[in-house]
Amino acid sequence: MFGLPTFTTVVILGVPALWVIYTAVFMWLSRGWKREDVEDNR
Repeated sequence: MFGLPTFTTVVILGVPALWVIYTAVFMWLSRGWKREDVEDNR
């Protein structure tokens, strides 16, 4: 890619991709947190 070494290309594309996956998994796992907090306070 643009004459960059393979490792550099993997780092440039891989780190943001891993961050997006991490964020998506966190949002999916935390989707019911507010509902659980409301149920605990009753």
